[in-house]
Amino acid sequence: MLSCPNCKSRLARTTTPNGFIYLCGKCSGRAVALSVLRKQASRDFLKTLWTQSFGQRHTGRRCPHCDRPMVEVQPHTPDNSLTLDVCTRCHVVWFDPGEFGQIPSATVSVDAGGARMSPEAEAALQEEKARRPSAAGLSAWADHEPTPPDAIWKYLPAALGMPVEVDGVRPARPPLVTWGLSAVMALLLVGLLGGDALPKVIREWGFIPDEWFRHAGLTLPASFFLHGGILHLVSNLYFFIVFGDNVEDTLGAGRFVLLLAGAHLAGMLLHAAADPHGDVPCVGASAGIAGVIACYAVVFPYARIGLFVWFRWLAIPALAALALYVLLQLVGTWRQVGGFSNVSYLAHLGGLATGAVVGFLARSREGSHRP
Repeated sequence: MLSCPNCKSRLARTTTPNGFIYLCGKCSGRAVALSVLRKQASRDFLKTLWTQSFGQRHTGRRCPHCDRPMVEVQPHTPDNSLTLDVCTRCHVVWFDPGEFGQIPSATVSVDAGGARMSPEAEAALQEEKARRPSAAGLSAWADHEPTPPDAIWKYLPAALGMPVEVDGVRPARPPLVTWGLSAVMALLLVGLLGGDALPKVIREWGFIPDEWFRHAGLTLPASFFLHGGILHLVSNLYFFIVFGDNVEDTLGAGRFVLLLAGAHLAGMLLHAAADPHGDVPCVGASAGIAGVIACYAVVFPYARIGLFVWFRWLAIPALAALALYVLLQLVGTWRQVGGFSNVSYLAHLGGLATGAVVGFLARSREGSHRP
């Protein structure tokens, strides 16, 4: 449940022609995602709103979605008197009463008779119409016998909620492409963090749907190697190294590179299709790695994936783990479409679809592998 950062009242989710907005019926404040705001505000306003949010101290109100402190930003307006709170994690902007109407080129709501409505009347009407979505449970097959992993180091990621290979297939040859690409991505991030140039490089070389042909289109492949921070990189490299070695061994180095390129391309295309005029850079190898995960699960459907749940080890088939992962991406896509996410789950789905196709082609060529 989303709460108003001012009065702690429940926010009402409302469908508008431009997307979802979240209204407070008590104080008339509202939370608006950047993806929604982009459809009704001037480009100059959005550019200053987003670029100024980077590098600022998180001293603003707490985000109604993730409850983390937001940053205070003064975007470009005719009198420069507007100060807004922005969550750089969820891409959410909070508007106090009266502020939303000061946005350059912002639309004004009308009632059924065509008359202009005050923010207070609009909030009361939308609160009445709002409906909360029902939550869906997740289920999967599981081996309920205690199944600890076969290496001590796997206990650490498992304790952090990450899946581990319980008894994975050992590759026949060193995964040089997996190791090499991982090293390049790690060294690149360390270098950019050391020089404090990461935000500028992401803005310059991240993939932006509204600017496809920047740098002759090289932002599309460049975005694969860029990451937003240490946690972003570590989480991606963990899945890449754990599952990439077996996929590279099965496909061969050349086909493995094609899989990564195809999955990344498919992910970026799906990301851009959802918001073709988006101006927020998209970076990370997660779409390509999603392709690796899907290919692994299809080629090694019976490999056991360990999960540490409720202080107990569970092991499920890789194909079942893939089904759970897809469900999580679908839930994340719902959040992304609603505007409350800085993760492109649609890009993950594009990579998953590509990896599944490549996995089925690999199985038809070499037969399935079962550890």
